[in-house]
Amino acid sequence: MQLQARAPVPPPADDLARALQGAAEVLGHRPAVTVLRTDRRDEQGVASLRQWAAKTAHWLAIEHGLGPGDRLGLVGPPGWVPVGVCLGAWWAGLRVVLGDGAGVDVAVVHEHAATPMGAEVVTYGAAVDGSPVGPVADEPYAIAVQAFPDQPPAPGAAPELVAAEAEGRSWTHAELLAAARALPDGRLGLDGPGVPASLWLPALAVHPLTSGRPTVLLDGVGRDAAGGERVESWLSVDPTSPPPDPTGPSA
Repeated sequence: MQLQARAPVPPPADDLARALQGAAEVLGHRPAVTVLRTDRRDEQGVASLRQWAAKTAHWLAIEHGLGPGDRLGLVGPPGWVPVGVCLGAWWAGLRVVLGDGAGVDVAVVHEHAATPMGAEVVTYGAAVDGSPVGPVADEPYAIAVQAFPDQPPAPGAAPELVAAEAEGRSWTHAELLAAARALPDGRLGLDGPGVPASLWLPALAVHPLTSGRPTVLLDGVGRDAAGGERVESWLSVDPTSPPPDPTGPSA
């Protein structure tokens, strides 16, 4: 079988807004995040995530008046919606606070997570478009940001700005980029809501912007050796072909 060419590597960048812009220009619609579940595969390309990031950045600035140095809460398990939220917040220069969202005025919260006290909340869930599956009291994230422009505003990011807070520590833009570059290429399996932020932030949100390779989030699949081999085989061979059926026989 003839193998296709590997994805091009995005140009180096010193902050996450420039990393996203460079990756979108080089990678286009190549996959950035693939979520493998037992019943389906969800995937978002780099260009699509850039659009969600742009909408999020405009929503934060126009709807909530947030700018560089302000804090946005993010509560819930990793997935493509948290990635889009992070990228939009980072583009605007915001600091993403992961965990319980304490002390923030605005938060993006998973439908099954506890809502931060005193925060204005939008929700996300496990539907294909990131919407909540069940009824929720707060506005869904996808609806909240949908009307805002697809083209990002002027970036408010800088290498020394704090990009995220979690687990009693913080990361600047430069630190998250360095952590992502240090990760092994094509071997990024994440599983379930208990993944620490110190792993999923650089792996899921930043790694595709630095390597040109997608990150795979395993949600209840690939835990055995055969499943892991199928995923790793796909990653090592062809970044544009669909991943193998996680429930089917190994090749």
